[in-house]
Amino acid sequence: MKGGNHAAVGFRLETSDGVKEYPRTAYILLEAAPEWFETTMYHETGHVAMDMLAGGRRLDGREVASISHSTAALSDRTTAFSEGWAIHLETLAAHLAHGADLRWRYQHYAVGFGDAPYRQNEYYRGASDLTTFSQDMARYYDVRENYFAFESAFRGPDYLRVQLERSRDFSTLFAMRGADLPTEETVAQRDDQMLHAMATMFAAAKTDISTPWLIELVTAYMRLYPGERAAIVDALNDLSHGVFVDPGAGALWREHYMASLRLDLEHLNRDAINAARKRWRELVMADPQVLYSRIAPEIVCTVPAVIVRLVAFGENAPLRFDANTVQEGVLRLVPGITDEEIARFAAERARLPFANADDFRRRAALRAATLTQLNM
Repeated sequence: MKGGNHAAVGFRLETSDGVKEYPRTAYILLEAAPEWFETTMYHETGHVAMDMLAGGRRLDGREVASISHSTAALSDRTTAFSEGWAIHLETLAAHLAHGADLRWRYQHYAVGFGDAPYRQNEYYRGASDLTTFSQDMARYYDVRENYFAFESAFRGPDYLRVQLERSRDFSTLFAMRGADLPTEETVAQRDDQMLHAMATMFAAAKTDISTPWLIELVTAYMRLYPGERAAIVDALNDLSHGVFVDPGAGALWREHYMASLRLDLEHLNRDAINAARKRWRELVMADPQVLYSRIAPEIVCTVPAVIVRLVAFGENAPLRFDANTVQEGVLRLVPGITDEEIARFAAERARLPFANADDFRRRAALRAATLTQLNM
């Protein structure tokens, strides 16, 4: 299909015998071009597998970002979970590729100068992947190197930069963990276990539009495979820097990261961080429900005065974010907001996530002039 590069559920098929309905069948639409089959097929197969495990349905999610469907956008929970799963499959396919063409496409063996093709030319390398929007190289390299959780664009008030810096996925959480590079057989076994855990989760979870799917999957996996509980707990806590468990976890990581940027080796605070990591493991091992203790509702804030434009699609959208997860770089786009307001906002949210829109208005400590910019 012209322009097809996505998965969907449900279709009607017209034949000489009439029209047949397939409302719960997952499928992929692809354009008949080799580049789609070499990259898109793996990713979209992940979506189809999830749709099948969910009983032939697409999961609903809130629209909490102006650009919700991109490699790294800080999007709603359902999109993040679904895209993370699909990206992991795409990355594993590239990492374990047997075919020379696929390895060459993803793995940076060719170093091209002069008249080298655009995608392999070193002059363009920093930008060419961005022009795909799906960012296949970012998915491959960032996922392979464990860039799972991140706080991008620390100061930069550019929505596109904040939203499109790093990949997200959970292959490292389940498939690629360990002291040595896992064999293809090990990866296949772990992915099979993840599929079983996902099927169990979908069968048991009481879902709503803001279901924390990643935590649901982790807890289902822990129940099914008790021998891997500690490994999964450590992976989740380390990759998320403990934010699901400890209200002070974000500040610990920020202080360590900023000290590293300054080469301030005396203030890396590793002893305190390692003690906290040990405490996080003990808390979750004793009661996995603690992983839900820091999860709050998604509170959608729209800023009509700020327009985000994605030129490739010719689309304009008002600035939109979730008050409980918005990054500092995005928050700085709110007209008139001050450094003091941002600091108070972050401190109050770290102390206790906002329970609803009224709680946000009461505790965010924003001036009236700033609040009037936000529709909730």
